[in-house]
Amino acid sequence: MALVKMQDMLQHAYENQYAVGAFDVVSLELLQGVINAAEASRSPVIIGLSEPHLEYVDIELLAPAVEAAARRCTVPVAIHYDHGSGVEGAVRGIRHGCNGVMVDASHRSLQENIDCTKEVVKMAHACDIPVEAELGYVPDDGKDLVFTPVEEARGFVRLTGVDFLAVSIGTVHGRLDGKPRIDYQRLRNINEALQIPLVLHGSSGLSDDQFRKLIANGIAKVNYFTAITDRAAELMRGNARDADDGYLKLFAGVREGVEQEAMRLLRTWGSAGRAAEVMEQCNSWQGVEYTLKFDLTSVDNAKSPIFSSHDHKMLSKIPGVNEVTVGEVSNDNESKSYCWQFRLASSSVVESLKQHQDYIKFVQNYQGDETIEKSVVSFQ
Repeated sequence: MALVKMQDMLQHAYENQYAVGAFDVVSLELLQGVINAAEASRSPVIIGLSEPHLEYVDIELLAPAVEAAARRCTVPVAIHYDHGSGVEGAVRGIRHGCNGVMVDASHRSLQENIDCTKEVVKMAHACDIPVEAELGYVPDDGKDLVFTPVEEARGFVRLTGVDFLAVSIGTVHGRLDGKPRIDYQRLRNINEALQIPLVLHGSSGLSDDQFRKLIANGIAKVNYFTAITDRAAELMRGNARDADDGYLKLFAGVREGVEQEAMRLLRTWGSAGRAAEVMEQCNSWQGVEYTLKFDLTSVDNAKSPIFSSHDHKMLSKIPGVNEVTVGEVSNDNESKSYCWQFRLASSSVVESLKQHQDYIKFVQNYQGDETIEKSVVSFQ
């Protein structure tokens, strides 16, 4: 199992002045290409599931593939929920296996950004999951760019408790039009003021030298999407010119093209060859299974909610709960036993689950003469 805590991974990168690549994926070709690149270059890597991309992909289908790829990988991997809009999105990301989340309220007022980020931090930290936020504004076109103010950054981190900060220093999301005008001094000042891992958004189009200078001044995570997907699209357009080759031939060479570009970037960012030391320094990311067993002498209609889809959905929405299953247990006597099994993101969720009002309400329905057994089992 190569899933590791993102906090440990990025702290190691920050302290050793290299950056971990965070690649948002929207297909198996991208996922396999990035994972293969990380394996081949022996590099830690972050796989991202981006909220804006969920318009095009089903997270319930893609997330299990991402988690399966991460768990069978032999290099350190973290899974990140990128550009979430608030608590609801962050909870959804955690439910689908992400062990890092980003809340992006940078387009809102400073106070609204602080309030929204604080809410996500409170929820995520209860699940032992770190949070990335953004201050300043990294636009898609470069026209409305708002640089990150150093003093605001200091206050923002102090008030929100955020773990990583994405900064606006002159880069833009998407395709770069012209040359970037990066404010390295601003980045240097932010790094000196905060002393936490900083994140670069809008990295497509930067040169190797620019990347190295950014990393030397505190960038520990580099988000990368547009340029690598443009390469994939270029390969697919080339394949499409052979009109008689069929659907599968459209993807010929795409995974390999993604792999080659990702390997080049991992070398540039300095993470290549660091898998062993990162694995040694990072705690593994382990979920737990929390089981409730109700032994009931009888079940009347008043207690039928134990079978209801309403309760199932309600419990599934509690932060840190990844999955809920229920079943009837066969007993030798006439009593009936029912087991509710919660698959939780981390052991920290056990306590927050037991304190959640929906969980308390559910359990109280079955207290009385019944016995309730509880158990916690870690899984990898």
